[in-house]
Order: sequence, then structure tokens, then C-alpha cells
Amino acid sequence: MFVRIYGPAMAPAMLAKYIAEAEEKYDSLLKTLDPQLSRNYQRRCEEATKEGGKMSGYPLGTWNIPPAIVDEELYRSNRLNSESLVTLG
Repeated sequence: MFVRIYGPAMAPAMLAKYIAEAEEKYDSLLKTLDPQLSRNYQRRCEEATKEGGKMSGYPLGTWNIPPAIVDEELYRSNRLNSESLVTLG
């Protein structure tokens, strides 16, 4: 969706901006909860993040936005070629 709207060059930055704005809204809404409920919810989120394999860094996880794949056929061809080289090597 972001690639179609903003193009492949701008999409990653716009997605990062969208996520940052959503996280800010999340934080402001979290502050409106009862403090005990907020702590319990945050603790459960941290537990769920650890269950997913996250062991260090920001407790609720971090984002890694890869570059957009503009030409999927070329991308797949390159992946197949690089995998073939690894198999042969």
C-alpha cells in the first residue's frame, strides 16, 4: 500500500513515519489507563515480545523496514542465482 501511494523511494520513510505516529498515539492512550492496568498490560506485552524471541533492546521490540522490492521477478531471479552459487560453492 505505501509503495503504491508514495513510490518505492519514499515508502520506507513514510511507513516509518506512520509507525512513529501510531506509537505516539499508543503511548498517549496508555497514559489514560489506570496505572495498575497500564503496568500489567505493558508487562504482558514485554512477555509476549520475549516469547517471540526478542531478548534485548527496546522491551516492546524494534522495527526494521527493508527496502521495497520494485521488480519482483528480478528480485526472485537474483535470489535464485545467489542460492545456486551458495549450493555450488
